[in-house]
Amino acid sequence: MTERRSLTAGLRFAAIVLLATSATAQERYAGRWTIERGDAAPWARGDGDVDPAEVKRLVGTRVTFEPKHIRGPAPLACDGPKYVIEDVPAEGLFQGGLAEYGDHRVDADAQATRMGFAKRPIATLDTGCEGAIDFHATGDDELLFALDNVIYRLHRDAAHAASPRKTP
Repeated sequence: MTERRSLTAGLRFAAIVLLATSATAQERYAGRWTIERGDAAPWARGDGDVDPAEVKRLVGTRVTFEPKHIRGPAPLACDGPKYVIEDVPAEGLFQGGLAEYGDHRVDADAQATRMGFAKRPIATLDTGCEGAIDFHATGDDELLFALDNVIYRLHRDAAHAASPRKTP
């Protein structure tokens, strides 16, 4: 009986920690963001690798991170996200795409710096949503994500901009 009580208490504690981590992750990036631009990813090799109509469809749209939803255009919208912040090295950006498919003449760390990632490791918001799109923070008010050979930049809307807060 003591083992069972101990196991139950341990599971409750783990659930509380997981919920607190998820809440913290959601709060850190909560609010409305706008997709400001989309640029060909370093691994895109030619004009046929990027769909200009898709870039046009997404740029200028809003994405809102809420506790129980991500509101925005497909494929970013999601019901029931499971927010987690992970620290990733430059080689882990865009699910490893920067290191694996990027410009092999330049290491992933240098490429990441060129893209605006000044600090290492890089805070990354994993939403747990079906599309498995990670949002990488260059700072408190800019997130980058990759989709179909394009790197998109989201900027936090001014009304929701962070008060001075440090992204580790």
